[in-house]
Amino acid sequence: MTDRLAALMPGLTVHAVGLDPAGANLLIWSCADGHVLGPAGAMPFGAELHLAARIGGGVWMEHLWPEMPAVRIGSDDATYPLVALALAELAQPRCGSVALMQGYVQAIIVHILRNAIERGKVSSGVLAGLADPRVSRVLVALHDDPALDWNVERMAGLAGMSRSAFIARFGKVLGVPPASYLRQFRMARARQDLSAGEKTRTVARRYGYGSPEAFSRALRANGQAA
Repeated sequence: MTDRLAALMPGLTVHAVGLDPAGANLLIWSCADGHVLGPAGAMPFGAELHLAARIGGGVWMEHLWPEMPAVRIGSDDATYPLVALALAELAQPRCGSVALMQGYVQAIIVHILRNAIERGKVSSGVLAGLADPRVSRVLVALHDDPALDWNVERMAGLAGMSRSAFIARFGKVLGVPPASYLRQFRMARARQDLSAGEKTRTVARRYGYGSPEAFSRALRANGQAA
């Protein structure tokens, strides 16, 4: 089985789980038959807030999460018991509550993203690309081996499409050309590794740059100094 989310989740962080919506980008509120999970701007006026959290990190989370629409989690949904556990823990915290709540929220996020891919709930962006049978082959390969000397011909061959058809399809689904997406993804991975304290030379080599100087120029071009 190809795991379309594996390369995107490392580094995912969950902060400030509670009932304060200030700064939160994930909220859970009540609906007629269960709960709704979504960004702060999606919660209707007067809805009862059950949980607020701030999520970040992950290689591509800043691109994945804003694409997500609000998601209803009814009592018949497979994610419902997990949400119920999280809300119960928040209502009556016990030993290890912080770690447990972070784990619950991370698991809920993975469930939501996975369902969005499998059911094609997002029409454009990374999640839509991962839901596309042909484009997803290329995205998973790029995510798994970003240092490879990728070119459009190699990507198109992997997708089983002509060069022109692949470029058109990729641009329609992702909103950017294949080379631009790869460059952005490499930079996102590189920033994460540099933030973790890795050396510039090591990170440059990992993502296919011939020298630390070339890598530093690429970082500057993308608004990040090495």
